[in-house]
Amino acid sequence: MGRALSHPIRLEILETLRERVASPVEISEEIGQSQRVVSYHAGTLLRCGYLELVHSRGRRGGIENFFAITPRFGDRRD
Repeated sequence: MGRALSHPIRLEILETLRERVASPVEISEEIGQSQRVVSYHAGTLLRCGYLELVHSRGRRGGIENFFAITPRFGDRRD
């Protein structure tokens, strides 16, 4: 799990989601990375238990997922 936090983009994603829910599209626009890169790193954070999938919606023939920091991880950051 410690390696999941060793990448700077993952830390940027967590900082972006600190007090809100957002999709990889929204995060990518905010941090200046491609949506593909953000989705990849968000997937890693999701698998490691740092993020949770809050909801999904249809978007341009695909699915847009929205993530939040898990309450368990949020508690450890305080």
